[in-house]
Amino acid sequence: MEIIRSNFKSNLQKVYQAIEEADFFAIDGEFSGISDGPSVTALTNGFDTPEERYQKLKKKERYIVISKVDEEERKRREQQKHAKEQEELNDAVGFSRVIHAIANSGKLVIGHNMLLDVMHTVHQFYSPLPADLNEFKELTTCVFPRLLDTKLMASTQPFKDIINNTSLAELEKRVKETPFNPPKVESAEGFPSYDTASEQLHEAGYDAYITGLCFISMANYLGSFLSPPKIHVSARSKLIEPFFNKLFLMRVMDIPYLNLEGPDLQPKRDHVLHVTFPKEWKTSDLYQLFSAFGSIQISWIDDTSAFVSLSQPEQVPIAVNTSKYAESYRIQTYAEYVGKKQDEKQIKRKWTEDSWKEVERKRLNTQGLSHPLQNHCYHTNSFSATSRVGKRNLSPSPGEAVLEDRVSGEISDSELEQTDSCAESLSEGRKKVKKLKRMKKDLSPAGHTEDCPAKLFEVPDTW
Repeated sequence: MEIIRSNFKSNLQKVYQAIEEADFFAIDGEFSGISDGPSVTALTNGFDTPEERYQKLKKKERYIVISKVDEEERKRREQQKHAKEQEELNDAVGFSRVIHAIANSGKLVIGHNMLLDVMHTVHQFYSPLPADLNEFKELTTCVFPRLLDTKLMASTQPFKDIINNTSLAELEKRVKETPFNPPKVESAEGFPSYDTASEQLHEAGYDAYITGLCFISMANYLGSFLSPPKIHVSARSKLIEPFFNKLFLMRVMDIPYLNLEGPDLQPKRDHVLHVTFPKEWKTSDLYQLFSAFGSIQISWIDDTSAFVSLSQPEQVPIAVNTSKYAESYRIQTYAEYVGKKQDEKQIKRKWTEDSWKEVERKRLNTQGLSHPLQNHCYHTNSFSATSRVGKRNLSPSPGEAVLEDRVSGEISDSELEQTDSCAESLSEGRKKVKKLKRMKKDLSPAGHTEDCPAKLFEVPDTW
C-alpha cells in the first residue's frame, strides 16, 4: 500500500501500528535533490571542520526573479502563493504526527549518508536549526536518541576491507554476496514489496527500503565474530552501538563523521597550507607552484584561495618561505589561517556589540531623562540577553505530555499538532533537553538490550 496525501488520514492508525511493531526505521528524504541555491558540492571543502560543514549545509541562498505585472495578475499570483503555502502547511502538520510518533518511540532510525535528511527533518517538524553546532547536536539526540548511518558503518572496520564502494546502490549489491547473508523479505498482505532486481534508485521509499536491507546484512555479519556465532543481530544489540549517533561527513578528508554525542575529531592538519592567488589561476597553476614538493592534494575554497596538503609535513616551512617575496600569491600554515579567522571573528563580534551599545546609547538620549536609571538598567539587561533569548526549545512543550501519554500507549492527535511558539532562554532549553532525555531513557523497555562480550568494533578516532 502506498500512503499518499489522499489516503494519509484514513491510514494513520496503520502507520501508528507499524511504528509500534517495528524494530527500527529506515529513512530517506531524497533531500539531495532539493536545492534553492549553490549545490552542496560547490559549498563544501575537503578541509571543512564539522562546524563549518554544518553552517554551510544550514545556509540557503535565495534567488529573486523580478517581473512586471498588472494589479490583476499580482492578486492572482498572491492567491496562488497563499493556497500553495496553506496546502504545504496542512501536509506538514499532518505528517508531523508520524515524525513525532517515530521520535517518541525511541527506536533506532537508520539512513544512508543521512546528515541532510536529519537536518531537514528536524528543521521542518521540530524547530529552526540552531545557529550553534553543539545546540544542534543536543536537539537532534533528543528528537532521535539513536541514529545509525549505513555509509559510515560500511566505511568502518570490519566492513572497510570487504566493501570497496559505499554508495547505496553498490552497497546493496555487495551485501548480497559472500560473506554477507541477505535477509529474505516477505511483505504483509496489501503491502507489495519493492523488487530490488528492477532498481528504483533515488525514489525515497526504495532508497529507504534498501538502506534497511543493507543494515540487516551488515548487522548480521557482525554476529559471525561472536563465539558461538550469531545468525541474527537485532537493532538493540550492543554489537552495533559503536556506530550510533555518528553521521557520515561527505568529502571531508580527515574527519569522517559528525559525532552527535560528544566533541568531534580534531586532526592536526600540520601538513596543510592555505594559499591565496589571483582569480585567473587554475588547478594546474597550483600543481606547478608545488611541483618540488611531491604528491599534493588541492581543495578549493573559492576563486582566489585553496587548501594544499603536502605528503610530508616537514616540508611545510620550506613551502611557506617560498612565498615571502612573491607578489602574486601568499602561503600560510593551516594553524595561522585558523588563528587569523578566529581573530577576525572576535573583532567582528566586538564591533557588533559596540555598535549595538552605541545605538542603545543614542536611543536612550532621544527618550529624554525621565527615569534614566530605570531605563538604563532595563535596556542593559535586554542587550546582555540577546545571545540567549531566541534559542528555540527542541520540541513543542506539549511534547512532555506526549511522552507521558506514551507510557500508556496513547498518542494524542491534538497534542502532536501543537507547537511551541514561545522562545525560551538557552539555559531553560538545555534543562528541557536533559529532562526529555531522562524521560525517553525511562521509557526504554527493560531487557531489550542483548548481552554480549566487550565491544568487538570501534569507530576509530583517527582515519
